[in-house]
Amino acid sequence: MEFDPRYLRPAEVDLLIGDPAKAKAKLGWEPSVTFERLVALMVDSDLAALGIEAPNGKDEASLLDNAYIRRSAVAKVD
Repeated sequence: MEFDPRYLRPAEVDLLIGDPAKAKAKLGWEPSVTFERLVALMVDSDLAALGIEAPNGKDEASLLDNAYIRRSAVAKVD
């Protein structure tokens, strides 16, 4: 296996912008997941990585309890 640094992208990208208009115009493609659902999936995944059950519409007290657990966790993932 060979490593080619030309295919590396910078570790920190300042700005990422996407516009699906070209894919829709040329391919008829439309996203199957809304932006809001994508954010929810990402948050649920981060919570699961911390061992916290995602609230998924539970009451606010449950959210605050989970936030407290996150703040007091020994191994923080940021």
